Amino acid sequence: MLSKTMQIAVAAFALVGAAIAPVLAATPDDAKAMAEKAAALVAADGEKAFPAFADADGDFHKGELYVVVIDRKGVVRATLNQKLVGVNMWEATDPDGVKFTQLSWSATEASGTAWVSYKFTNPVSKKIEPKKAWVHRVGDYVVQTGVYVKE
Repeated sequence: MLSKTMQIAVAAFALVGAAIAPVLAATPDDAKAMAEKAAALVAADGEKAFPAFADADGDFHKGELYVVVIDRKGVVRATLNQKLVGVNMWEATDPDGVKFTQLSWSATEASGTAWVSYKFTNPVSKKIEPKKAWVHRVGDYVVQTGVYVKE
């Protein structure tokens, strides 16, 4: 039988684990929900929405989940990593040669939304990992959020 102190410690670890589990275990549904929320904000507020996507403590950043907004020319217009804002990613490729920005635009031609897959640097692990992203076209922008997946 566990002592009272051990019972409290086990309960505390369980609470901490439950609190961080959603951040550590993001799902494609989480990515889609965040992208849809961001797309609605862009549809309503246009470029005025962009600062919300740069806020590390805001609603558009949860662990490895973050929003990226890219214009028709492939320029990153908003994201958490401010070093990427203003960078043209049109010709950027992942390690497998996937032009992921072009893929996001072409995937949304028919229905306006789509899942795309490519590899990108995970901000949590700092490693290039497979990513599945939900992409939503809003006027002259694609808004996307992805989740890093195991191969």
